[in-house]
Amino acid sequence: MRGSPLLRALLAFLAILALGWPLRQLTNAGDAPREQPKAAVVAAKEIGLRLAFTLVPKSVKVLHLGKEVWSESAPTAEMERALKLAYPDAGIELQFQIEWPADAPLAAMRAVLTDPAGDAHEHSIWGQGSTEEVVAFP
Repeated sequence: MRGSPLLRALLAFLAILALGWPLRQLTNAGDAPREQPKAAVVAAKEIGLRLAFTLVPKSVKVLHLGKEVWSESAPTAEMERALKLAYPDAGIELQFQIEWPADAPLAAMRAVLTDPAGDAHEHSIWGQGSTEEVVAFP
């Protein structure tokens, strides 16, 4: 056996201890407050939303960011409305809540959103009874 195992262990411990302080400084977030990224303010723009149904539902609600932006208690087979919403470059998400008649077969709704640039984006929702779905429009 060459050297002292106790001395080797002590030297290894000191080497790890010496590297511990710089490593802690690199990984510690520190007490300085971090600067929060600023959210981009998006102005409200007018967008067109057209809904068409294969079967007229009992009621329809459209929500954006949890707030109701359009509600119809007696909808027709086709409806259209201009909504004033914040429309960022990434697009928006709209939540649709549709109440179909209780004994109705599978039905569908087509939603066509016309963005501020004039481009049309189309999505379909299928369901029976109470249907709730979030749709992303790019």
